[in-house]
Amino acid sequence: MQRRKQYPKNAFVRLTVAEHGRLTELAKEARLSLSRFLAESGLAGKAPSYEDRERHERAIMEVNRVGNNLNQIARQLNAQRGTINLRRVEEALIETKEALEQVKLQFFNR
Repeated sequence: MQRRKQYPKNAFVRLTVAEHGRLTELAKEARLSLSRFLAESGLAGKAPSYEDRERHERAIMEVNRVGNNLNQIARQLNAQRGTINLRRVEEALIETKEALEQVKLQFFNR
């Protein structure tokens, strides 16, 4: 009953199986319970802002767009129809590299 007095409020969180697994893993590494880990992490102010989430969504859309271009090129190569412009292949690869570098900078170098 002592614990109830120390923490009188409950919070319920919805997680995917993958999110739960990753958070549980991180909590174990920090030697904290999952609930304590979530509370400490949230209070540390490191949660992504609305703008961070918007940037993340835009980055995913950009990477998907570039991926679609690469799929179109691959489809043409596999079918051996049409002419493949090597410049177009090079541009798609450069765009892919740039998009992935932006994602890396935005989300892994915080």
